[in-house]
Amino acid sequence: MKVFLLKSKGKGIVPDYIQVRASDHSIIAYFKATNTAKGLDELRIDDAARRSAAADIFTSLAFGKMIEADI
Repeated sequence: MKVFLLKSKGKGIVPDYIQVRASDHSIIAYFKATNTAKGLDELRIDDAARRSAAADIFTSLAFGKMIEADI
């Protein structure tokens, strides 16, 4: 599934978040960067290999940079 990913930096008690956007840039998932398992559940990704690859992409994201990814 081709998506756009954006990691936003939290301040103070507000945590870091990851946005997953569809090709039309509508948000299809929004979750804390520390809880990627919840995000993968929201995206209905059940395959272990795909989950692992997506989790690696989430952890390597730079703050404030939107990237296109295939997860």
